[in-house]
Amino acid sequence: MSSSHDAARSAPANDANESATIIACSVVLLGIAAVAVGLRFYVRARLVRSVKIEDWCMLLSLAFAILASTFLIKQAQAGLGRPFSTLLPDDVMAFRKWAWFQGVFYYLSFWFTKMSILLLYLRVLTHDYIRKATWAVIAIVVVYNVYTFAMHVTMCIPLAKNWDPSITGGYCHAETGHGQQIFWAVIYLHIITDFMIFAIPIPVVAAMTIPLRQKLGLLFVFTVGFFVCLVSIVRAALLHRLINAPDVTWDLIQIANWSSAELNVSIVCGCMPTLRPLLAKAFGPLMDRFFPEPHQSLTDVNDEQPRTIGSMPLKAFRFGRQSKEKGSRAAAPPSATSWAQEETLANVNLETARNGVHSKGMDSDAELIAGGNEVEMQSSHWLKEPSMVHARG
Repeated sequence: MSSSHDAARSAPANDANESATIIACSVVLLGIAAVAVGLRFYVRARLVRSVKIEDWCMLLSLAFAILASTFLIKQAQAGLGRPFSTLLPDDVMAFRKWAWFQGVFYYLSFWFTKMSILLLYLRVLTHDYIRKATWAVIAIVVVYNVYTFAMHVTMCIPLAKNWDPSITGGYCHAETGHGQQIFWAVIYLHIITDFMIFAIPIPVVAAMTIPLRQKLGLLFVFTVGFFVCLVSIVRAALLHRLINAPDVTWDLIQIANWSSAELNVSIVCGCMPTLRPLLAKAFGPLMDRFFPEPHQSLTDVNDEQPRTIGSMPLKAFRFGRQSKEKGSRAAAPPSATSWAQEETLANVNLETARNGVHSKGMDSDAELIAGGNEVEMQSSHWLKEPSMVHARG
């Protein structure tokens, strides 16, 4: 079946045209990424009221993704998705020209997506070894992306030699014999750094002593990025099989679609940790159904240190009553808090933080992502009686 499929794609009919499929795939996936970034800024601006540098990095990533998708669409209009034999010389030149420009913004978008995720880690993951690992990955990402960008920009000198075969003189990396090695090294580094980035928070979240449904929610929003790794692997496998295909504008249709998926899905996954309040509203009832939480109170045994995801105070959370030590407070009466309510409580606590009643040293972003553990609900009628909701001071 595979061989017959390959044969069919290598000898298409002269009137075959799948450019509309490429354009539709690019537009739909880009729209999903744009919605994710828009929701991210809604959460950051309306709920947290603090837009950080990683949010702007993600916005830049979306801008570059828009440009990359625009040039992919121009490739489709020039001939991508049609048999190469049916293209005019001017169409071939236009296709190659837009492909070069698409590559520029494709790499830039991935670069800023990864930086956005890593900068978020630096703020909300506070263990020393996690921060060192994050800085190490940042160094790798910066170095290999600068190298990749420089190699792409100088792929051919003069620049027009990338798409105009009539230009004599100059040079291209492909002509030196090292072009293929550089190309595959970049792809492998891209996949490896994806795995490194999305693996960083797993040990921290796994060690947190929080309710199972909260832990599952955190694991989901942090590890959904492994889907990006899967997409990258599929794309790399297709590239390995089709990179030297004879009919470049026809045989690379799948790669074009998978490239759109990889680019835009990475943006969506990079936004997931900041969208936890919205995800809780959408999937909270489902989590409550499959992971019911027993009646218990959540208390902190150490209020002296800043609480962020992965910090020792957060890991030191325990259930039940505290012992009556100096300076300790009695635990609140047991109460049941749904997964969705925990998010609302987080938002209430963020509001109290803005009013100056926030916990000492609290990181509001970590609190929002973690699910609002710093707020203690003392009544099931808290929505009617806001005074019953206390920030832990």
